[in-house]
Amino acid sequence: MKSKKGRHAPLRLLLNAICTAVAALLATPAGAAEAARSGPAATTNAITADLSEPRELTPLGDRLLFVAYTPAISQALFSVSKTTGAVERLGAIDPGFRGAFPSGLVRFGNAVYFAMNDGVSGFELWASDGTNAGTRQVLDIQPGAEDSIPAGMTVFDGQLYFSARRGADVPRLWATRGDTASTTPVASAAALANPRQFTVAGGRLYFTASDPEHGQELWVIDRAGAAPRLVRDVRTGPEDSNIAQLTAVGNTLFFAANDGRHGVELWKTDGTSPGTTIVKDIRPGIDASRPNYLTAVGNWLYFAADDGVHGVELWRSNGSEAGTSLAMDINPGAGHSGVAYMTAVGNTAWFTATNGRDGLELWRSDASDGRTAMVADLLPGPEGSLPNHLARIGDRLYFSAIDGKREQQPWRTDGSTGGTVRIGSPTDALGLPYPSRFTAFGDGVALVARDGSGKERLWLVDANGAVRRLGVEGP
Repeated sequence: MKSKKGRHAPLRLLLNAICTAVAALLATPAGAAEAARSGPAATTNAITADLSEPRELTPLGDRLLFVAYTPAISQALFSVSKTTGAVERLGAIDPGFRGAFPSGLVRFGNAVYFAMNDGVSGFELWASDGTNAGTRQVLDIQPGAEDSIPAGMTVFDGQLYFSARRGADVPRLWATRGDTASTTPVASAAALANPRQFTVAGGRLYFTASDPEHGQELWVIDRAGAAPRLVRDVRTGPEDSNIAQLTAVGNTLFFAANDGRHGVELWKTDGTSPGTTIVKDIRPGIDASRPNYLTAVGNWLYFAADDGVHGVELWRSNGSEAGTSLAMDINPGAGHSGVAYMTAVGNTAWFTATNGRDGLELWRSDASDGRTAMVADLLPGPEGSLPNHLARIGDRLYFSAIDGKREQQPWRTDGSTGGTVRIGSPTDALGLPYPSRFTAFGDGVALVARDGSGKERLWLVDANGAVRRLGVEGP
């Protein structure tokens, strides 16, 4: 007769085989992801061990909120402490295979507001103070599992305005003071569809929206709680005027629009119908100059446009027809200079362009006198260093560019050739390849760049120039 131990040996072998198989599964990325999805058993360390593709970097006190991908739960919201480096996942939710996909992060009061999917209510309005305990859904605007998709969140006069969908309707205008009770559709805007391009200028909130009578046009709210009013029917009748590029310069709002007679040209408004006029027909007739990259620089507006003679070049305007002119024909003749990535730092416009000989490089223009020049020829020759991801931080410009020895690397400049330097150690063979999303964080700069495995990670350059990775446990 077999002993009890002998009788149970096949069962033990079977159990051991199952345990071995489970351990092997969990050792794989797919197995680890499934384990992390299992809910409360998943630890913060397991979830944050492989954060990548960070985006929407938003400072809030000593924390940086950001969206990142992890194999465990797909796209989710996290915060990292500048002082300790500790990472916290925000929102005790289980969105399933869709992921939470937080988006539209904006600071409002002492919290950050955003849209997120919790797996139950769909994409709705949320808020967070940077901690998991302080992360909450503001309102399930579209009750049930359907999405309201809040978008365009903009702070104005103590309220947060945004567009959202309820029922089978198109997106409408909503507002909130941050709590559930105050989150309501703007009743006086019920007839306006697809509000977007929210921009504050001169103490007013401007946006574009459509109605059956006017098509897509420019609207304004004079104060919180006031009814929206049509600024002007730029293209008379139900046809759209294709208003875009809303940009505030002091109390004036500049924008590009097509009135049906001039093509897409530069316009401005002071919030009244008589004060809404075309600034200049840069490319006369029905052909369009198509103003682009509108940027406020001091009291001036800088932009790119094509007058039909010089190609797409750098222009600037003080709001008058006489004061709207070509700043410089950077690539002489009809060729385009490729003006792009316009960014203001103080009274200076920074942008990328080519003069036709040196390739795309970093340029600057002084708004006080209009003087325009290349900052530095970082990669001599016709290819250029291809600067991009320009960002103002303090009185410096941060950007990505090629130096001829590496891939795209992070740089900063004070506007002088000598003051244009690459960030990081020149002896580091890897550096911080393909940097983007430069964001002020404390006394340092947070950015996204690839690591040795080629994955995008979150990094911090401190005030002394030292570089360390954020998004991992420990300092």
